Amino acid sequence: MFAFIDQSLSQAIPWILLIVTLDLAASTLGYLTVIEGAVRHTQLLAILTVCTVVAGMGMGSAGPWSKMLILIPAYHVGSRFARKGAFVAALVGLVVALGTAWWLQRLTTAEAELIALASLLAILFGLLGGWSHALEPDAHVDDTSVAVEASFLLRRLHELADTLDTGFDAPGSAEMALQDLSGEMRAARSAILVGYGDDPAVPLAIRGADRTPWPDPMEPDSVLAQTWRQGVPVLAQWNDDLVARSVIVVPLNDGDGHRLGLMVADRPLVTPFTEDDLAAASAVAGRHAANIDLSVLFAGLRERAGLEERERLAREMHDGIAQEMVALGFGIDAVRRNARGQGSPLADELDSLRVDVSRVLADLRLHIGDLRIAVRPDTGLGAMIGARLQNFGSSSGVTTRMHLSETGFRLPAHTEVLIYRLFLRMLADARHSLNAEIVEVRLNVAAPRVELWMAHDGTSSLTERDFADYPLNSMGGEILVEPYAGVGVALRMRMRARGAAPSATLSNERIPQPS
Repeated sequence: MFAFIDQSLSQAIPWILLIVTLDLAASTLGYLTVIEGAVRHTQLLAILTVCTVVAGMGMGSAGPWSKMLILIPAYHVGSRFARKGAFVAALVGLVVALGTAWWLQRLTTAEAELIALASLLAILFGLLGGWSHALEPDAHVDDTSVAVEASFLLRRLHELADTLDTGFDAPGSAEMALQDLSGEMRAARSAILVGYGDDPAVPLAIRGADRTPWPDPMEPDSVLAQTWRQGVPVLAQWNDDLVARSVIVVPLNDGDGHRLGLMVADRPLVTPFTEDDLAAASAVAGRHAANIDLSVLFAGLRERAGLEERERLAREMHDGIAQEMVALGFGIDAVRRNARGQGSPLADELDSLRVDVSRVLADLRLHIGDLRIAVRPDTGLGAMIGARLQNFGSSSGVTTRMHLSETGFRLPAHTEVLIYRLFLRMLADARHSLNAEIVEVRLNVAAPRVELWMAHDGTSSLTERDFADYPLNSMGGEILVEPYAGVGVALRMRMRARGAAPSATLSNERIPQPS
């Protein structure tokens, strides 16, 4: 504008464009380069210095309009380097402008006064730039590193585990809730059931019974259904048991208010619960829901880690030894053909060797499939065993029979996996037996009670000693091995088979969790 008034626009445009270009280069430096730290700082400082020097040269070589050029780099330097930058930029511009004017023999008193006045105005603009930068909110750089966030969470979980009486043991947390409930009221039977969303209910802890005595909460006419669907405490009368009972059902909610399970208690109707008992049970549920939710989520993390490790092992077996076994089989096939063509007496032995390799490869593939076991809400223990038994029968020609009885309540998934592995061990014994013709399985699940009976009529060397260290034994299970059909073997596994206990919890590794 000053150049236009002074009729020096043609002379001013090159200087203005040069100054603006350098200023834009300094402004966009942070967005156009991936260089971090001191290198970027040095580059920025160099560009601003050149811009200030050029503005000073323009001030000393042109008319009055040129004295405003110093304002552009002064403001930018002030916004970047605060008050110190503002003073330095004005001083550099003053020295360069005076030097240029003297060299061009244009330095007069009036010219020097204009340059000095412009330098003072540049200081003001630089301070204004520093002040505007100070008013801007500090840039918050989010740490997008998933590993850092996971590390922080795991460290925090470790600290929290030390402060909880039961650590992150979900059944232990559920048992503490029932213990607290027993201190508030007298109940003949009580239980903690866990189930997120549409997942089936899983009993974590039961007192006064060896199985869940109430109907499945997902059934419309169940005494637990209203609380399960609507998340409201219920004081009800239940007449479908041997004797009429008074039942309290209160929801367990997570931090977002979503239902994660139920706390249930009942006793004979001759001594019914009261509204005060319902309020006390709701208070107990409120105190313990967070601990149970935390324990369930942590159990999910452990389960995910275990499944990932099993998947890694399965992948390594498939990509490694399984491929080598296939290549070995092809090599044996080539040798067999040559031996047959030459009438070698080794041909029959090579045929037997090829059969053994095929059998080992089939076993290896089954083991790889077993490592990839993942129990899901829609695939229960009975479905897994039935599918594998059918597969075994169709591939081996052995006659298979199965009798299944399951209620709506599910066992904890880790317990189901352990029982399934026990089934696979017996199935492998039948597969390795040379004369097995029948495999029979009977499964009865009424959580938390379960009984598995499995037998085959082939030759076997299995004894109870082979299952002495099986993990189910430490979870209240009992494993018996008996003779079956002469040379065959029968295995019977019972959990909670000794009758009702005053306190029953299920120790497990994977609990149903939010999907």
